[in-house]
Amino acid sequence: MALTTCKACSHQISATAEDCPYCARVPLIVKCEIAVLIVLFVALMIIVRHIPRSSPIKQPSVQEQEAESTAEVLFNIPKLAGKTEAEVETLLGESVFCAKSESALNCSYRENEVEVVFIDGKADWITVYGAFRSPSYHQKIEGKTKAEALKLLGDPVYCVKAKSALQCAFREGDVSVEFIDGKVDGIVVKGDLSRTSYSKDTLAVLGLPVKDATFSNKNVMRWENISGLLNVTLHSQGNAVSLVTVKAKTK
Repeated sequence: MALTTCKACSHQISATAEDCPYCARVPLIVKCEIAVLIVLFVALMIIVRHIPRSSPIKQPSVQEQEAESTAEVLFNIPKLAGKTEAEVETLLGESVFCAKSESALNCSYRENEVEVVFIDGKADWITVYGAFRSPSYHQKIEGKTKAEALKLLGDPVYCVKAKSALQCAFREGDVSVEFIDGKVDGIVVKGDLSRTSYSKDTLAVLGLPVKDATFSNKNVMRWENISGLLNVTLHSQGNAVSLVTVKAKTK
């Protein structure tokens, strides 16, 4: 059989063939390749759609970082120390009362939970109480009957009757009142610090860095020269904090 060369694909074919059998296969092969590519593309799109998309990580703003860092702070001691009376009121609210002497101004804030002594117009001596007797509560309810105390403090959480007195707790137990002969005789107010443990970790709720105390025993922990303050002292009442005293500048 005589052969000839296909001018299109250079294959040897029969000289009597009208069409090249090799050239006739090419479109079929191309069609198969295109079909395979389409199938692969569709499968890839399905896989991509089912991949869970992770949301972009949002970087917290400076304000959010500051709010987070101080969320657990009860009293930010460094922000109070050295401030004027007006600046302290901005941070703690209006004072309960102030008493002025020749060299200092003594003011109480937050139902007497925080006491600040201003020397030369600046906050120099700061006391934060845990459990304490509140003069402002005494001014409001001392000598009042139980009914009158209820109007001021609301319903008691509980009351316990002893031989000579009736003791009632108000405001989730934060205020304890003792009635003798039907009249208010003693008031004790628990501050926020009374809920904290007597340990160096209490520094965190005061806005101070947590570090080992310069001096420590079962009653007192003291830190010298911490965060620009002369000293910070924790006083204990059992396993809880009864009060914190801070000396900012003068000895």
